[in-house]
Amino acid sequence: MPKLSACCFVVNYNNPLGFQMPDENKKELVKMLTEHNVPLVEDDVYGNIYFGAGRPKPCKFYDEAGIVMWVGSVSKTLAPGYRVGWVAPGKFKEKIIRQKLVQTVSGPSLFSDVIADFLEHGRYDHHLRMFRKKLYANYLQIQKSVTQYFPDNTKISEPKGGFMLWLELDKRICTEDLYDEAVSQKVNFAPGRMFSQYNQYQNCMRLNYALEWTDRVESDLEKLGKMIKNRI
Repeated sequence: MPKLSACCFVVNYNNPLGFQMPDENKKELVKMLTEHNVPLVEDDVYGNIYFGAGRPKPCKFYDEAGIVMWVGSVSKTLAPGYRVGWVAPGKFKEKIIRQKLVQTVSGPSLFSDVIADFLEHGRYDHHLRMFRKKLYANYLQIQKSVTQYFPDNTKISEPKGGFMLWLELDKRICTEDLYDEAVSQKVNFAPGRMFSQYNQYQNCMRLNYALEWTDRVESDLEKLGKMIKNRI
């Protein structure tokens, strides 16, 4: 059996489930990978979008051997177009610097400088507080609308952060077929099948509640609910 070279995890509010790995599991994951000397690339891009009292711990918190490369970004929280991110590289610092030089030489400094200034003066923290509050309000709105308009047997995820809502519909529903009908009426969602390499989650879908909540959004959810009910 070939040796595992590395692994990548999104342990805080992953896409599409919005799942948050319990702290004890994060600790055990790092312990196991340390014992086998397998590096962990931890994509924590959603970690700052939490709905509770405090930010969830990353796996990096439990890393004593430097095997975790903790990756973050403002792409999901502030400025998607800037493509500015960072990494706490652990024991792989020199290798990561070399790869950065080999692959990109250097990035545009203006974007990095703008983000650095925003961070330094506390404006990013203020932005995050307002952003989290808005997303949580959107989550409550979309949850209410799905409960109101979708069939009673619809299962709805309960994320503690992020901006993805995962729905499991009646087994008779194929969301790939539903997607074509929805797009024809200018209603959009992500079919569950696209999140698997195999023939899975065909009766599931992902909704995004990072959009500005409007009457149009609620109307689209009502339309989508009617489409689903007509297929049962």
